[in-house]
Amino acid sequence: MKVNLLNCEDYVNSDVMPFKIDVLEDLNLNPILETMSKNDKYVYQACRNIMLSPSGDRKNILHRQKALQEAIDNKKYIFQLYVTISETFTDLANLRERMKKGANSALPAVRVLNSIDTLNMLFLGLENLKKLIIDANNHFEPGIFRDFFESFLREYDDAFIEMMQEKREALRQIQQGGEVRISGKIGRGMKCDRLLVNEISKAAVKRKFEKLDALFGTRLKKNEVRISYENVRLHQDCLDLQNTALLHVASCFDDFNKEISRLFDTLRAQIAFFYGCCNLHTHMAGMAFRLCFPQIEERYHAIEPECLYDLPLAITQLKRPMDNSFSGDDTLLYLITGVNRGGKTSFLRSVGIAQVMAQCGMFVPCKSMKTSIFRGIFTHFVRNEDETLNSGRLEEELSRLNHMVDAMNPGSLLLMNESFATTSEKEGAAMADDIIRALTESQVTVFFVTHIYAFAKKAFAEKYPRTKFFETEQNERNERTFRIIEGEPTQTGYAMEMYRKHMAF
Repeated sequence: MKVNLLNCEDYVNSDVMPFKIDVLEDLNLNPILETMSKNDKYVYQACRNIMLSPSGDRKNILHRQKALQEAIDNKKYIFQLYVTISETFTDLANLRERMKKGANSALPAVRVLNSIDTLNMLFLGLENLKKLIIDANNHFEPGIFRDFFESFLREYDDAFIEMMQEKREALRQIQQGGEVRISGKIGRGMKCDRLLVNEISKAAVKRKFEKLDALFGTRLKKNEVRISYENVRLHQDCLDLQNTALLHVASCFDDFNKEISRLFDTLRAQIAFFYGCCNLHTHMAGMAFRLCFPQIEERYHAIEPECLYDLPLAITQLKRPMDNSFSGDDTLLYLITGVNRGGKTSFLRSVGIAQVMAQCGMFVPCKSMKTSIFRGIFTHFVRNEDETLNSGRLEEELSRLNHMVDAMNPGSLLLMNESFATTSEKEGAAMADDIIRALTESQVTVFFVTHIYAFAKKAFAEKYPRTKFFETEQNERNERTFRIIEGEPTQTGYAMEMYRKHMAF
């Protein structure tokens, strides 16, 4: 059966984030993933895979939002579902490890025994999962999870469980020395062909005087020809036939086991994401941090958060950082200037994180948010100088940006942090002017934190179209508040601030 808790039926994943590792590092997503996983490596990897593959489909994002809201309202069952499925996987992993270490694991008889053990474990896991789903189905409101539960219970109904029990019993008969009756035809080269397993029967019970009965049977049926099983070639042929039958039985049950395993595997990956989101929600709600599900707009180039904050910073500091609100309807360039350590990078990260989470169908770290779907999400942050000395910082920056531009489409989002700062201000301003104009003319939304005052001043003076200017806020005492506000570009140095703080009398 299909498990569509995360995705719509007709959803096709597109590569919205081609430079995943850059985004992971630049936006500092690890604290979020670690909070979601709670030291569970599988949950960490499942959540990482989904967060680095945001959706570009509005219908699918809304589907995930609805499913996640249902999960948050029923966290108890999400936790139980994940634990139940994980326990089955742990048992299967231990069993497979024992199988690898076992001797003669390739022998047909051993393969059948392994199939029996695997089937028994899957059957137990399926029974436990079904019991939990029956209970959960009575507590979830009608919706995505309820639809899945009811579909699961129809697929794996009592008749299916009874059929599984019959298969287990049939395999048990082989394990206990039962017989496999097969039929077939003689094919090319006098080889057996079209073999069919007719029956798996219980082991014959030895009776008193069994040898005497056989003796009388032989004497009475004088026309019957008996072939001695002691003939070496005949004995080998019989063993080959027996092994063929056993391999056929094992392969049939292997296919069955793989089908049930795939169900558990798919369900585990999807439930792990909801489990991680519930962990994050519990953690943030416990610290009274604001969270909301964003409103996904059908229009383009719109991003309007209220009280947006840097989530990784909040997690690591155990307190909510300064939040920011802004309106960006139909804006293509957000130019942010101001003093160092004034909150610009934190602001830039908070925008990127919120957009990634929104397009994954997750809640976002703010009071409310309206946003468009961006066809690509890119980050261009400063990197350390090339340790191999094959290239300098500027060359590395331009090369990396060039690769990103090749992958961009109209409607993409680019977050730039202090790009082109490794050259002179004049050259940096010229490069920034050319590149930023080309990007915005291509309908790419750009958030640009820059220390290149000459460029920012020129953009403000020339009134760049569809542009908003932001600066770091300072209070009456010229102290940083770490809030970003709309305003005219300002110098980015903080030498005067340091002078006033430490030297002025």
